[in-house]
Amino acid sequence: MSELLPFCKIKLQYLLEMVTDHELDDNALRVALYLTLAHADHETGESRPSFETIGAAIGKHAKSVKRALNKVEAAGYMTVERGTNKGKSSRYRPTEAAMRRATERRREGDKIVPLSRAKGGQSCPQSGTDMSSKGGQDRPPNREQELRKEQGRASAPDLPDEGQSGGTRPDLVFVPRGICFVRDWDARLAREGMTTLERSLPLSPHEHHLGFWLPARTPAQLGSVEWREQLHLLRDLIRETSANVEHRHAI
Repeated sequence: MSELLPFCKIKLQYLLEMVTDHELDDNALRVALYLTLAHADHETGESRPSFETIGAAIGKHAKSVKRALNKVEAAGYMTVERGTNKGKSSRYRPTEAAMRRATERRREGDKIVPLSRAKGGQSCPQSGTDMSSKGGQDRPPNREQELRKEQGRASAPDLPDEGQSGGTRPDLVFVPRGICFVRDWDARLAREGMTTLERSLPLSPHEHHLGFWLPARTPAQLGSVEWREQLHLLRDLIRETSANVEHRHAI
């Protein structure tokens, strides 16, 4: 029996198993995606946030999160060790069966580059696999692809402090359009009486995706100091973007 790969090497394959499971409802999938992308240990995939922490991040009540985790567990993707009321947090871990399926998918030729977090230490050691950025095989230049990149950079709206794919600001994170994190931001902004990201900020190209440069991947907990700082930074971005647009029109 083949040895299981570290979770960071099979994270995308594990997510693909869940995304293509027609029996897993959207709420359960969303909770599982958040745990996997934001909290999973890079070796084991284990995570330990509370129901309240998960709910605050994805805009769901703790009871809804608990019901969703029951479905993820029943579907065979995670084991859930419930915490107690004495300060012991719950633990969520990918099942061995799910890990094995993801490992087999990866070894059968699915050479997707493993995900890693920009911050927080969940990166996986670099190896010389087919599509890794270092140590892998060289590929001949694709002129058509380079032309598309140049056209995208030329047509992209300006962002404050050159916040585009060629020179990102260190205090911003790129969030692709159309994923659940954008919906989280839109829901939070609506609570603040603000319009959606699509109406407030320009779409920017980054690594073959269109999306937004934001203070974080997901909004911080409502009412927290971190959330007030994120909101302040986002409002500054919107004001600077509006000023840039007005300046271009004036020219």
